[in-house]
Amino acid sequence: MEDRSWTKQAWTITKIELRRAFFSKRGFWVYGLALIPALAFFAHGIQLKIRRQSLTGKAGVVQPAMLDSIRDGETPEAIIARIGKAAYDRDWQKYNRIDVQGKNGGITTHKIEPAVEARYVRLNVRVPSHKSDPAARIYEFEVYGDNNSVNLALNQPATSSPPCSASEGAEKAFNGSVKGGTGDRWCSKAPRKYLQVDLGKITRIKRIVVKHASAGGESEDLDSALFDLQATVDERKFLTIVSRASTRFVDEIAAHRTLKYFDGQREATLDFEEGKLVFKYIHPLMDFEEDRAVFAGIFQYFYLRLAIFFGCLGIFMNLFRGEILDHTLHFWFLAPARREVLLAGKYGAGLIASAVIFGFGTLLCFVILLQMHNPAEVHAYWQAAGLGHMFWYVTAAVMGCLGYGSVFLAAGLLMRNPIIPAAILVVWEGINGFLPEILQKLSVLYYLQCLCPVPAPLEKDMPALLKLLLSPATPVSKMGAVFGILALSIVVLWIACVAIRRMEVSYSTEA
Repeated sequence: MEDRSWTKQAWTITKIELRRAFFSKRGFWVYGLALIPALAFFAHGIQLKIRRQSLTGKAGVVQPAMLDSIRDGETPEAIIARIGKAAYDRDWQKYNRIDVQGKNGGITTHKIEPAVEARYVRLNVRVPSHKSDPAARIYEFEVYGDNNSVNLALNQPATSSPPCSASEGAEKAFNGSVKGGTGDRWCSKAPRKYLQVDLGKITRIKRIVVKHASAGGESEDLDSALFDLQATVDERKFLTIVSRASTRFVDEIAAHRTLKYFDGQREATLDFEEGKLVFKYIHPLMDFEEDRAVFAGIFQYFYLRLAIFFGCLGIFMNLFRGEILDHTLHFWFLAPARREVLLAGKYGAGLIASAVIFGFGTLLCFVILLQMHNPAEVHAYWQAAGLGHMFWYVTAAVMGCLGYGSVFLAAGLLMRNPIIPAAILVVWEGINGFLPEILQKLSVLYYLQCLCPVPAPLEKDMPALLKLLLSPATPVSKMGAVFGILALSIVVLWIACVAIRRMEVSYSTEA
């Protein structure tokens, strides 16, 4: 009869404390932790829906067999003629910087793609040499248009920053000669070094050749280390057509084109270089297997290790520490109920609140994951392992609340500062996989991982040495994991019972 009275008292306390557990101002952030994965998958689903509409709205859906017929080396025009308009079509250029030290003879050639129309072309020398010499030296500056053999800048009017001497003026860079020694060059030591030519009329520019110091027989170290090329039609608005060029590093420019097609399930990305297909990547727009693996990783690495861990810290630590901070705990101690019953009631309230919050969060995330994918795939998954997976994910979340809840409830009785037990436990759970097997079994996380239906993928960027040191203990059965968490929780709650019997309330020490 007495046992029933204790049970009734504990349940009454639980109902009273549920309000504190669910609606404490100190614990509202717990709901955010519980909903973050669901929101992330929801956002992912919206993104995929927008992507699908984008791919189908511009060019429609192509036949899967047509995608599979694409072969390396085909031209984009041939593929468009056979398959139809692409959902995405973009021309772009790829720059590959090559070290040509000692190989170019001090001559740099710059393709202008696409060609630009201009009358004035300017060379801005940013760093004049590869050593400390402050002088810029250019022996010839050549500009070519549609006729690749005609130098449009030859003997054209030129201007520049102040030259090193009267015999090294701008006109020397446009006289068609590099063999006259240092008297056949343009040289400038001005703070802002530039060389400009007037082509006489607006024309298309497709290529520029610059002959630096070593092209005239000087040391390669005196070649321009960094320079830009600009063009303009009116000498007012300059367009940079070559940026951050160097005599020792040459940019190779390759024309690329990218097409994208969609067959209702798969997206095909086709990359062409110089008019030939060099890369083909066909993949499902939504990969059910991949998303389930992502869910498993998020659940174990974020939900169990962080969300439930810190969520239980916020809920269970507040049940006693919150009462002490509010100066209300003594009212419970004066009530006609044993302190162990008070502990059971508060633990019950925290367990119900955390289990509902994180169990619902897990279930919501799982449902959103399934809603994103093909109904046929989802139906097959439900018929196979889907229902069991959902049950064990929710069970793992609830058992996590049970295990971590007991630890943080006891910590709230034994320690004033919740940061200390939380930090200790975070470290302990974090190094769990590197500990001896017997010590791993003294961890809540070990048993929770045994409950998860899908193993979490290992982090790809984990160092090889850590992978060698990682030695997870042999997992127990799911029922063994449930009993393991129950046993750990019972031991911790027994310690909490001993602590609450000896507890003295002194609000002055909590200030």
